[in-house]
Amino acid sequence: MTNKMEMTDVVDDLILVQWSCDVPLEKLENFFQFVEKKMKPCYELYGCSRYELFLPLDVKKQYFSFQDTPKRNKYIEQLVFNDLEAFEKFLDTMEKDAHAKELTESYRKKFNVSSCSFIILAQKV
Repeated sequence: MTNKMEMTDVVDDLILVQWSCDVPLEKLENFFQFVEKKMKPCYELYGCSRYELFLPLDVKKQYFSFQDTPKRNKYIEQLVFNDLEAFEKFLDTMEKDAHAKELTESYRKKFNVSSCSFIILAQKV
């Protein structure tokens, strides 16, 4: 018996895609408006079932010894898809649609987005 999980095991599970990136503090407000008015509607139009954007909460209390000190300009985007196939279809559509492709490519330059990381998670419980 193996504990190794294959991607084929998670195809039918809810998929959460996360991007985490930095935006200069002076560009954050304009970035939020851009996301709300342009990115979120576009992503949801092309198959993302839910789009959310989070910023670290700068709390004064230390809850755990391993708690990170948040960077106020590091955001986390979460895109939810019904399954891996829906995510792959979303990517394919975003790549083929000129408006969507321009939108996703332009925001990195416009807002000096940097230090990005990406992960795909499958819901298990």
